[in-house]
Amino acid sequence: MDTLEAAWNEIALEADILRRMPAFPIWTDGDSWITAEFDQDERGVLPHHGSWMVGDLPAILWFLASGEDDPEKRTERHDLALTWSTRLANRTATRSFASVSHMFFRGTLVGMAIAGEKNLEPLALAAAKTISDRFLEIGYMKSFGPPEDHEYPFTTVDDVINLTVPLWYAREKGDEELAAAAIAAIHVIADGLIRPDGSTGQVLLFDKDRKPTRVDTYQGYSPDGCWSRGQAWGIYGFATVYRQTGEARFLDIAQSMADYWMDRVQDDPSPIWDFDLPESEPKVRDSFAAGLAYAGLLELAEASDGVRRAELRSYAKHMVEALAIKHVIGKPRGHGIVAGAALDVPHNHGIDSSVIVGDSYFTEAVWRLTASERRSITPRMVPA
Repeated sequence: MDTLEAAWNEIALEADILRRMPAFPIWTDGDSWITAEFDQDERGVLPHHGSWMVGDLPAILWFLASGEDDPEKRTERHDLALTWSTRLANRTATRSFASVSHMFFRGTLVGMAIAGEKNLEPLALAAAKTISDRFLEIGYMKSFGPPEDHEYPFTTVDDVINLTVPLWYAREKGDEELAAAAIAAIHVIADGLIRPDGSTGQVLLFDKDRKPTRVDTYQGYSPDGCWSRGQAWGIYGFATVYRQTGEARFLDIAQSMADYWMDRVQDDPSPIWDFDLPESEPKVRDSFAAGLAYAGLLELAEASDGVRRAELRSYAKHMVEALAIKHVIGKPRGHGIVAGAALDVPHNHGIDSSVIVGDSYFTEAVWRLTASERRSITPRMVPA
C-alpha cells in the first residue's frame, strides 16, 4: 500500500467516526472535539466558533463519496454527504460574517461540482443570495458583522475564497453587475495585501467611505509579516477565482504566491505558523496551512501549462505524502484526520490540534492526487 492509499484509508476511517457525531465537529481540544450544534445559526460567529467551519465535514464526505469505487458504497456515502449538507439549511440567511460563503462553498458547491448533486442547488442559491446581497450592501467583503454594523471594517486575504460564491451566483443569475463588483473586490484585496515578492498581509482595514487605509493582522505575528495560513488561503483563493473569471492577474498572483510558499517551506511539509517569526519565538507549526496550500497548489496546477502543472503536482504530491506520514498515518483514532494544526497561535486557540477545515483541505489534496485514476474530475464551480 502506498502512502496516498494509506492516507485515504485513514481519512475514511476517521470520517466514519466524525459522521456519527451529534453536532458539527470544529477542532480538537485534547481528547474531545469543540462542536457547533446543528440548530445554531447566528450565534457564536466570532472569531473561531464553528459558525464558519460547519461545511467542511460535508465536504470531506463528498470527496469520500466521489472517490469510492464500489457502486453500493458510493451510493451510501453520497446519501450520507447529502444528509450532512442539508443540515446547513438553517444558516442560509446568516448575514453576520463573510465566511458563511466558505461554509456553503465547502458544504454545497463541492457536492454539486464533484457529485452532480442537484438537490443542493436550492440550498446553495438561497445562501448565495444572502451572501451576495450582504456584500453589495456593504461594498466590500467585510469579514465580520452585518451591513448595519460598522465595527470590524476590514477584509482579509481569506475573503478571496469567500468571493467565489458571489461569482458563482452571478454566473447562475446572469448578473454582470454582481460579477463585476466581486472581481473589483478581489482586485482591492490584491492591491492592498499581496506584496511584490508574492507574500501576503492578512487584514486590510477600510475607512467610513469604504476606502482601504492600512494593513493589520489578527492571526499573524505582525502586520508586516506573512502568516503562513494566509499565504495558503491566497494560493487557493486566487487559483480558484482565476478558474472562475479567466483574469490573468489572478493567475499571476497565485503563481507568485505558490513560488513564495515553495521557497519558504523546505524540509518540513508543515510550515511555521508565520514565515517571518523571530528566531526567539517558539517554532509552532501548522498542518492546517499545509493541507490548504497543497490543495491550492493542485487547483493551480489545473490552470497551469504542462511543465508548470507537472512541477506543482510533483511538489504537492511529495509534500502531501510527507504530511500524511508525519500527521495522519498511525496517529490515535478519533482525534481528527490531520494532527499538528495551529488554529490561532496569538490567541492560543486550537494549538497542536486537528481542525475540521484543515482535515477537509487535506482530504481534497489526497482526492485530487488520486482522482485521475477514477473519473478525472476536479471540484470547480464553473466550466473550464
